[in-house]
Formats: sequence, structure tokens, C-alpha cells
Amino acid sequence: MSLTHNRMVANILDVYDTSTRDERLRGAQWYPLAHNIVLEWADTFERSIANVACIVAAISPQVEWTRNLIIADDILRGYPPSISSAIQRNLRIAEAIRDANATSLDGYFFVGCKVRSFAANLAGNFDVVTVDTHAAQIAAGDPRANLRVGTWKQYEPVASAYVMAARELRVEPSTLQATTWLTWKRMYPPEQKRVIRRKDR
Repeated sequence: MSLTHNRMVANILDVYDTSTRDERLRGAQWYPLAHNIVLEWADTFERSIANVACIVAAISPQVEWTRNLIIADDILRGYPPSISSAIQRNLRIAEAIRDANATSLDGYFFVGCKVRSFAANLAGNFDVVTVDTHAAQIAAGDPRANLRVGTWKQYEPVASAYVMAARELRVEPSTLQATTWLTWKRMYPPEQKRVIRRKDR
């Protein structure tokens, strides 16, 4: 799918315009609350903020946030994960980051655009945009879209569209991403997406 920068910005703004007051409030709170958890754990476990953020982010691919936190807490305590769902390779990476007291994901993920951005957000950098599947679909303006963001060359145009849209709205880029993510999930819940995809076959 080929999309211009302006088209992606417009698509993101359209979804933000559809957001409810509650979604905007929760969107504005999401990353600060997540950052506060990282701060608390850094203090509790006597680790750097960056180290804790990297551990949490390493677990995150394909893992729901509440489960992400439970697993991260287990790993920080030196326990085996008490619940499943995380990718085994990512669990090993998170444990390696813990053991090495690593403060970046260099050498742990070959590219990891989304994971690196998420770690930055968790560490308190709210100018960075975490682009997951939903965020990419929002930029594409289509719940069926499979907009590839696996390399920095693919990822950066989408992230920069969020930054530009956030500038227009005068909100932080991470706040815009979180708000539109919540709105998109309401607009296109999993079952509705499955129906849409079946119709396209």
C-alpha cells in the first residue's frame, strides 16, 4: 500500500476527531501511568529506568498490557513467568536484559522498531511514537490494511505522520497514538475485523 505523508496525517486526524472525551482522557493518561509503573519498579528493584523499560518492552509483542505487566513483574523478581502468552524468545531476551542490566535494546533485537519505541515511551520520552498493527491501520485509514513497519525505512514515515498530526492538535505524539488506538479498537473490535476480512475473500 502506497500512502502519502499528507494522507496518513489526514487519516490519523480523522480517527482522533471520532474519539470520545473518555478516550482522549485515557489516551492522555496511558503513557504517563505506564511510565509511573516503570519508575516504581526501578525504585523497588534498584534498577535504572531504562533497564526496566527495556524489560517491559521486550515482553510486549503480541501480549496484552495487563499480562505484559504480570510477566515483567515475575521476571524482575527472578521468577519464572506465572502466566503464558509471551513469545518464548522475547522472554529470554527480557531475562538477558535483566541479568546484564542493559539500558538499551541494542544487540537484543535485530531491528525492533516498535519495541524500541515502546521502551522509549515507557522510559518517559513521550515524543516517540509506538507504531503497532493498529497504529499502522489508523495511518492507512483501513482496518484491513497490512501496512508494513518492520524496518526503520517503513516505520519512520508512519511515525512522522503521527508527529505531524500531533503538532496540529498540540498534543504529545504518544498521547495521539494512545488516543487513536483506543478509538480504533472501539470502532473495529476483533470480531468486526474478522467479518470485514471474510467479506474481502
